Amino acid sequence: MDVFNHHWEIGAGVGAGYDLGEAKFGHLISPTVQLSGAYHFNEYFALGLGVSGWVSKNEYSFPSKKYTWNFIQPVVEARLDLATLVRGWRPSDFFRPYLLLGAGANIAFNNKDAENASEEDRWIIFQKLWTGTKVLPVFHGAVGADFWVSEKVALCLQVNANVMSDTYNSKRGRNDNWDWRFNALAGVRVRLGKANRHTDPVYENVAVPTPTPQPQPRKITRDMADMVMNILFLINQSVIRDSELVKLSELLIYMQNHPESHILLTGYADRDTGTPAINERLSRERSEVVAEWLKSHGISEERLHLDHKGDRIQPFDFPAANRVTICIVLKGIYVQ
Repeated sequence: MDVFNHHWEIGAGVGAGYDLGEAKFGHLISPTVQLSGAYHFNEYFALGLGVSGWVSKNEYSFPSKKYTWNFIQPVVEARLDLATLVRGWRPSDFFRPYLLLGAGANIAFNNKDAENASEEDRWIIFQKLWTGTKVLPVFHGAVGADFWVSEKVALCLQVNANVMSDTYNSKRGRNDNWDWRFNALAGVRVRLGKANRHTDPVYENVAVPTPTPQPQPRKITRDMADMVMNILFLINQSVIRDSELVKLSELLIYMQNHPESHILLTGYADRDTGTPAINERLSRERSEVVAEWLKSHGISEERLHLDHKGDRIQPFDFPAANRVTICIVLKGIYVQ
């Protein structure tokens, strides 16, 4: 089966920025570029560094004064994959929207237009004039989308907002307002490594639980499985998803066509999340919910044998794949 694989991505973009001000919108547009890198450590979240910069622009109406300065802005960013959040992780998805939050520093420099202003302009306009290099904390939020045109390359669109103190544009805003810069960018993202990998389940050699007691003790064994099916669950859930119903239907058809067969349902939980007590309960519920589904479709309880392992045993290498009920169809049962 395919499971998520940790990997790096790098990206580059170019676009336009808008520095919030009193002048007309078109007068405050300036170019911007961005470089980024991120590490995807699970299906939902990535953590990375984005560096943007180039030119900021502002304007004062009366007296009329246009001025620009340069900046570079490194930001640590946390990214949430909305596609996975809404419909689960699918490595083949073409469209992947996301949300991004970050914080860092805005390093502004080359403020010559303001520095060279007259004394009158300084008094009227540049009441928070800075010279040399100015470093301000910045908070950063973005929405964007990646369009994966191949396994390795995506075309990207992003709109972001950046907020800094009132000092950034050298002017005093009303009530010392925050200064805002908005960017719209288009670019390319490149995936380093693979986003998914194939893994096979590992089964331990354990005794199968004993069914309803008989006059002679009965032990269920198997010399070989006729069929193996893995029913996957979302984190901290024991609800059967629509995406798993195809597997269950295939399992049901086999059981109906082979009335002598029995099935071992073993629930597991992801060791990297939750507590041992929670995971013990989750693994038990995951085996029970599959059993209830089969019973509701006509499979007798005598043919179903349940077990659960909590997070004590991890049959797969990747943590998310262990949120599973492994279904093993047995050739038959034997009485000892």
